[in-house]
Amino acid sequence: MTLRDESGQSLIEVGISLMLLLVFSMAAMDFGYLFSQKLTLQNAVRQAGRYAITGQCVTGSNGSCSVTRYNSVVQTLQNTSLGYLNTSNTGDVSMTCTNEGGGCPNSAGGPGDVVTISVSYPYTFLSPMLAAFFPSHSYTIKVGASFTNESFPPSAS
Repeated sequence: MTLRDESGQSLIEVGISLMLLLVFSMAAMDFGYLFSQKLTLQNAVRQAGRYAITGQCVTGSNGSCSVTRYNSVVQTLQNTSLGYLNTSNTGDVSMTCTNEGGGCPNSAGGPGDVVTISVSYPYTFLSPMLAAFFPSHSYTIKVGASFTNESFPPSAS
C-alpha cells in the first residue's frame, strides 16, 4: 500500500464530519428557537390570564371600556407575545369559560368563573433538513392555562 492510495481519504472524512456537524448545529438552533417561542407564548397566555381574572378591560379616554373584555384579554395576549401574535397573525387563540351553572354570559366570564385561554401557533423550521422529519414540514406549538376569576363587579364582565 502506497501513500498515493490514501490521498483523498482524509478529504472525504472531513467532508462527512462537517456535514454531520452542520446538521446537528442546525437542529440545536432550531429546537432552541422552538423552545424559546413556546416559552414566550406560555408567558403571554399566563399574563393574559392574570389580566382576565381581575375583570379589567381596555379603557378609553372617558374611563369606560373601549372594547369587550374578551378583546381586552386578546390585546394583552398580543402585547406580551413579543410580536408572535398580532392582528395579522393571531395563530389560533381560544378562550372558554365554565361556571357552576354551565355556560357563561361571555367567554371572558364573570366573577368566580373558570376561564381557559389556549393558543395554537404554527412553527416553521429554519432548517429544511429538520423539517423533513415532521408532517407538513411544521410543528404546532400548543399552550394554555386555566384561571378562576376573582370577585369583581359583574357590570365589569
